Amino acid sequence: MKNQKGFTLIELLLVLAIIGIISAIAIPALLSQRSRARDKASIENMVGRVGDLVGQYDKAREAGSTTIPADLGTYLANTSADKNPWDPSTAAFNTTVTAGKATDIATATLEAQGLATVLGQAAFGIVVPGQGGVGFIEGGVLCANPQGAAANKIVTKVTAIE
Repeated sequence: MKNQKGFTLIELLLVLAIIGIISAIAIPALLSQRSRARDKASIENMVGRVGDLVGQYDKAREAGSTTIPADLGTYLANTSADKNPWDPSTAAFNTTVTAGKATDIATATLEAQGLATVLGQAAFGIVVPGQGGVGFIEGGVLCANPQGAAANKIVTKVTAIE
């Protein structure tokens, strides 16, 4: 019997076909992971800042400030080291905190700050509580297809304040 060394052409073609099939499945899945990671980082930036803004609101209220939305915007501007995961040349959030009423502060107000076009950049709004009513601080960020959505979607976080 003859000693056989190496692989036959059929064996090599079979291995290449298997590698091709696996890469055709794996590469699209891996490419979407980058998008998901950027969205997750954008959402975490926004959620963390909402918590920070609640703390800053409490400090400003205890100090007797009458310009709380401007104070929160100043705080954001002074602590804006985070970068937008979708575009590192821009900041992670808009430093304007929009004040409004409970009926108009929701997503429409956040879209007016530019959320409708800037992926990953968070925007914030506040409804200052008054006359026994509860207020809230809201943050929102435009994400690219979160959780398999058909189109870009604004993800929001709302926290009640007293």
